Amino acid sequence: MKKKNTSKIVIVIFMCIILVGIGLGIIYSSLPEHHPDSNQLFCEKAGGIWTNNQTCLLSYKKAGDTCTDGGQCISGICFPPILTDEQIINLTKSSLKNVEGTCYPEDIAIGCVPQVIKGTVSMQSMCLNE
Repeated sequence: MKKKNTSKIVIVIFMCIILVGIGLGIIYSSLPEHHPDSNQLFCEKAGGIWTNNQTCLLSYKKAGDTCTDGGQCISGICFPPILTDEQIINLTKSSLKNVEGTCYPEDIAIGCVPQVIKGTVSMQSMCLNE
């Protein structure tokens, strides 16, 4: 009897966790920054150009083009520049901001690839915390 109640409680908790996860996913995906076409600020942050007729023109860049985020690249990866020794030391203390990288080729993304994410590199985005 006690085992049945425990099983039911575990199932209810599991279902609640799933529902909360789905709800948070819906809320996250509806945030304005995930819709660059909604206003000029989010368009420009995504690397787009805000036009006079209130639309966002996003173009995806080819390998080797300058980028500040993988969302600007066909491959989805913005590869960081080679960091100086000073930048590597600073990176251990905090993220580096205002970094420009180059779009990574589509066909060679294997494993953890260092990336520029929203103009920032961190220990995690540089694959240094593995």
